[in-house]
Parts: sequence; C-alpha cells; structure tokens
Amino acid sequence: MTRILSIAQVTWREAVRDRVLYSVLFFAATLFAVAGVLDRMTLGQSGRVVLDLGLAGIHLCGAFIAVFLPITLMSRDIARKTLHVVLAKPVGRTAYLGGKYLGLVFTEGVIVAVMGLVLAAPAAVLGQVPGLAYAAAVAMIWVELAVLTGIAMLFAAVTGPFLAGMFTLGLFLIGHLSRGLETLGAESGDPLLASLSRVVHLGLPDLAVFDFKPAALYGTLPPAADIGLALAYGAACTVALIAIASLVFARRDFR
Repeated sequence: MTRILSIAQVTWREAVRDRVLYSVLFFAATLFAVAGVLDRMTLGQSGRVVLDLGLAGIHLCGAFIAVFLPITLMSRDIARKTLHVVLAKPVGRTAYLGGKYLGLVFTEGVIVAVMGLVLAAPAAVLGQVPGLAYAAAVAMIWVELAVLTGIAMLFAAVTGPFLAGMFTLGLFLIGHLSRGLETLGAESGDPLLASLSRVVHLGLPDLAVFDFKPAALYGTLPPAADIGLALAYGAACTVALIAIASLVFARRDFR
C-alpha cells in the first residue's frame, strides 16, 4: 500500500508540473466573463443559466482532463523508460496502475472541487445559491471522471496514445447516449435493432447515471437511493476496469 501511495504522490506532482491546474484559472476567467454578459441579457434567470453553463463546463473540462491526462502520463512513462525504472524496484505492474489511478483521481477531485467553489460564487451573487443538490451534482461529476479515468487507463495499457484517446472519447460519448439509443431502438419496432441497442446500453458504461445536474438547477436533492446506486455503479465499473487493465498490462511487452 505504501508503494501505491508513493506512485500516487508522484502522479500528483507530474500533473501539477504539466500545469493541468491552470485549467481552473481558465474556467474561472471564462465563467466570470460569461456571468457578466448573461447578467445583462437574462431577466431574473441569470443565476440559473450561469449554474447550468458552469456545471456543463466543469463536466466537459473534467472529462477532457480524465481522458488525456492518464494517457499522456502513462505514454510518457513508457516512452522515456521511466516505467522500467519503477518496475525494477519491488513494485508490481498492478501497484503501478493502482498508484497512477489514485493520483489521477485525487488530481481530478481537487480540480472539480475548486471549479465547483469558483462556480458557486457568481451563482450566489446572481441569486442562485447552491445547496446540497449542487454539491451532489459536483460530486457525481467527480465519480464519473473516476470511471472515465479507468477507461482511459485501460486503453492506454492496450494501445498507443492516439487510439487510446479516440477510444476513450468514443466511450464517453456513447456512455451519455446509450439510454437514448436504447429508447429509439425500442420505439423503432425492429426487434433486431431493439436488441442491439439494449446490448450496447448494458454492455458499455452508462455514464448518464451520474448526471445530477438538472436537479441541481432547481435545488432538488436527488433520492438517496439514486445517489447510492450511482456510487455503487461507479465503484463496480472502476474495480472492473482497473482489474482488466492490470491483466492486460501484466502481459504487455515494453522492450
């Protein structure tokens, strides 16, 4: 466990050196600029609009980091032979992946938390005071990013950075569209299409389960059962993804 935490700490430092935290500054500058414009354009709804756009911005910015940061760091370790140095020590490949994952998820948690606090300020000023529903929505964005990080690490363990990025982005999009595709398939009247859309929905991660943003806009705290289900689903997906990535990574030749 100590080795895993050490790798996680190194991963955090690498992310800071890559200036990934600058994304928070960019988000804050963009948010306050948009808030100033919307305050003049909307009639009494500027706070809700800012909250809506801000949560979408946190989601997309976090997704971009969760897709490309794991792939970049792992590819760099492989290309620079840093991985050989790590594995030459009493550190297994599973411990390496586990430490990398913990460091990345911690980094994403810091970024999401800071962006959530940054968004809360203008929203409150404009009359949309964030509450528990807002906190739940932000927390679930982080849980989704944890799952997305696992997907990115799995593909990074299998293939090169370009394909890993494309595959992860594809799953991110499908993960948010699979419910709609299943509904369309069921309403099409074609049994084959309905079955295929059902298989896609059940076989791939359903990232829409983590979307609590609409409830946050109206200050409605989601039922505890929905939150618990999302957390359990996220944990199950994460364990499965890291386990599969470890099996593949253990058999990969880095010579």
